[in-house]
Amino acid sequence: MAQQHQSGQRSKSNKKFMVLSAIGIFMVVDQHTFMAFDVLGNYIPYNSFFMPMFMFISGYFNKVDASTNLWEYLKKKVKTLLIPFFGIAAFALLIEQLMDWYKNGVHPQMAVWYVKYMLTQVITVGAPFPMVTPMWFVISLFATLMVYAVLKKLLGKIWNSYVALAIFACLNMLVVYLARTMDPEVLTYYLLPLKVLFFLPFLELGVLYRERIEGVHEKLSGGWKIGLLALLLFVNMIRTVALPNAYDVAFDSITDLSGFTSPFVVTPLISSLIGIAFWLTLVDLIGKPVQESKFVNYMSCNTFWIMGMHIMFFNLLNCVFLFVNNHLITLQYFDVEYFLGSEWYYWEIGPNMKLAYVFVGVLAPLGLKWLWDKAVSFLKTRIFNVSA
Repeated sequence: MAQQHQSGQRSKSNKKFMVLSAIGIFMVVDQHTFMAFDVLGNYIPYNSFFMPMFMFISGYFNKVDASTNLWEYLKKKVKTLLIPFFGIAAFALLIEQLMDWYKNGVHPQMAVWYVKYMLTQVITVGAPFPMVTPMWFVISLFATLMVYAVLKKLLGKIWNSYVALAIFACLNMLVVYLARTMDPEVLTYYLLPLKVLFFLPFLELGVLYRERIEGVHEKLSGGWKIGLLALLLFVNMIRTVALPNAYDVAFDSITDLSGFTSPFVVTPLISSLIGIAFWLTLVDLIGKPVQESKFVNYMSCNTFWIMGMHIMFFNLLNCVFLFVNNHLITLQYFDVEYFLGSEWYYWEIGPNMKLAYVFVGVLAPLGLKWLWDKAVSFLKTRIFNVSA
């Protein structure tokens, strides 16, 4: 679903999903700055759907069946998911060590116990250390895709997407029930398989949308699409009033399967479906003006870099503030102690500062990716004489 320009920049041919993935990664960054923009967040909270939406997008482009070569599929996913995951994590770890050196005077070092700890974190929570916490999704995505591929390989000839979706939805609700009732320490060791079960219905929904629903959805008139958006907003408003807490339309953290406070195990599933349907319809309705945007395309093609590095760049921005505070002028309300002990500190001087973090979180990873592309292109063409 992608084309390649001579410059090396990819151009996604499916413009609707290009915009949808760009919106999704923007929401991730905005969520981690405590909603500086909060785009319709009061009506469709980010946490209620955006990670399932990424799985839905992956399902839309996933085309495995009984004829799929699982070994080749595995190698492809290792190359496109795991290798970039560990590459970005290694780079972020180096930056983290250098920042710790600057912040606390701790010389960079890597004890054996810490390496073991990081590997344990990868196969449980999904992220090796706090600065790359948002990358937990990559491990869940890889595991979900592989489980789904095996199921399709074994059952592809008798596969029925509607039946599969119903089964996966039941498993999703079972996960919510277990997450609410299991001891947190015990739950930690089952996080990855449980997250796979949680995400499977959204992966299947993406497949089902591509094969059965998209044509009908796109043929709806503008009036019907506006009516659908209004209905989805209305349903969420009713649920917001009816549920014990307004935040029950969302879930606090899929990272560790926490925050399922709603008394109904179906709430996270409904919340996710409403959010996905709302933004998919909105993009289909008004997304055309931005579908030819080179920036949106580049952002959509490099969601991986934004997801993995925006917290790192938040901290680099804080290091600049720390330098100014220590050597130039005292910055009001800049909590040095908090920053020295946490990767998740934000200088809460005012709402405009939140905007600065969002822009840095989006633009800095994209800028680094642009420099990386240029360096790779230079090495290929000038050093190794490989044609572009």
